[in-house]
Amino acid sequence: MIQTLLFLVACSFFLLLWCQLTDDEVKHLVMEQDALRLEALVRAAKVDCTQNETIDYPAGQVICTRTEKGFTMRAILANGNQIKAVVTDD
Repeated sequence: MIQTLLFLVACSFFLLLWCQLTDDEVKHLVMEQDALRLEALVRAAKVDCTQNETIDYPAGQVICTRTEKGFTMRAILANGNQIKAVVTDD
């Protein structure tokens, strides 16, 4: 009886540990996908920005601010993740 109980406790512990590791991996993959989408937004806006403007894309939006050397961009995904980038006129 005690052995069975200890076995069940050990199985539960390893199941919880496995779930935690899987959750961390999923979060990491989501972060990587968000980073790729943000990079794609900045690349698209690099071509599309012509002045101070906000450009809407299916994946999110980019706020372009004109500077002396190019643009400062803030790309924002629908889930709220964002990145700032400086793009020079070259």
